[in-house]
Amino acid sequence: LTVENGASLTIEKTGTATVGGNFSNSGTVTMNSDADEFSAIKISGSTSGSITYNRYVNAVGTNEWDLIGSPVDGLSINTFASNNDNPLATNGSQYAIGQFDNSQTTVSDAWTNFTTSNIGTSGAFNLGQGYQMGTDSGGTLAFTGTISSSDVTRSIIDNSSSGYRWNLVANPYPSYLYLNTAADGTNNLITVNTSVGNQNIDGSFAAVYGWNPNKTGGAGYESYDGNDTAKYIAPGQGFFIAASSSSSIDLDFTEAMQTVTGGDDFVVGDPVEYNEIYLNIYNEDLLTGQTHLRFREGMSVGLDPSYDVGSFFQDDPISTRLVEDDNGVNLEHQNLPPSVMENVVVPLVINQSAGQEFRVNLNTALIPDPNVYLEDVEEGTFTNLYEGDFTLTPSSDLEGVGRFFIHMSADTMSNGELTTS
Repeated sequence: LTVENGASLTIEKTGTATVGGNFSNSGTVTMNSDADEFSAIKISGSTSGSITYNRYVNAVGTNEWDLIGSPVDGLSINTFASNNDNPLATNGSQYAIGQFDNSQTTVSDAWTNFTTSNIGTSGAFNLGQGYQMGTDSGGTLAFTGTISSSDVTRSIIDNSSSGYRWNLVANPYPSYLYLNTAADGTNNLITVNTSVGNQNIDGSFAAVYGWNPNKTGGAGYESYDGNDTAKYIAPGQGFFIAASSSSSIDLDFTEAMQTVTGGDDFVVGDPVEYNEIYLNIYNEDLLTGQTHLRFREGMSVGLDPSYDVGSFFQDDPISTRLVEDDNGVNLEHQNLPPSVMENVVVPLVINQSAGQEFRVNLNTALIPDPNVYLEDVEEGTFTNLYEGDFTLTPSSDLEGVGRFFIHMSADTMSNGELTTS
């Protein structure tokens, strides 16, 4: 595909282009997007000349913002800020472009925004690195640079001993990426980076974690893994991953992961129906958290990487632990074999402050016959969550595992009385 000098090509937000050979641009190539539609181009051969990708970026309101990476190479951060003076948000001397340094010990130190005093020496966007960005009211920012025609690696590290395990990375291409095995059985981000000999992502967190302002329980980081529908990573989409090593290693983005298939930021297609339950936890009427159990073929009662996925925040209000071979990781999603559905006991982790009443609710239960009980070991009670919520006002702070369990049983268990004091 050759765009001559003086000619132009525009790929609209719903459009895609697949180039089996080389790409050369001496004119103008523009790619567009909006909040849930992203143009894509995939090139098999060499590339030359620049393109402009108008990438949608969310507003800077409370719990909004976006995680974004540059889908083009060679773009100066200073030039980008100058060319996007409107709608790129600013606050005094700060630009709404920030980096995450996981070697820091506090969130406020880990996140730093570029300012008028340092953006001139900030260099170019690093391919594969994610940034926090925000616009005044939601709009597109123009990324102008060349298209990478090779594999991209991004250095990552687990600094959880003194900082954070999380690394902010991003899709470095103006194409979608296969995220999970349902999208492509081999050339997907999770499989490539968790395979034997290339275990770059921690097996207990074998997913990508994207920012979701509308997550159940409140804005937060939501995991996208390999356990149901085909998922894709949009051009320039940023996300967190958990590195597997306390020494620096490379996360791999390969050309073979590229595709023009995709839709919204992560998920495409109708969800597959499984036997599963969702448990919600509330403080008064405020939904504060959710955890998920699913029963599907091919799973074990131990760790199944990319199917059993750790919570982004390990002190989330509610989560579960592995049924066997507990590795100390609190799970947002846990998959179990259907054969244990009528007799499994799952450790439940509840983190709550003393004196704060909470209740656990069986939000969704797509299972055939088993009852779902919440056991409180300290009080000696079993609460049938089909019949009502479990409610408690703890006299001391609750944390860790050992007090609460979920029982899946075809039999009826005794149900003791429990007061909320």
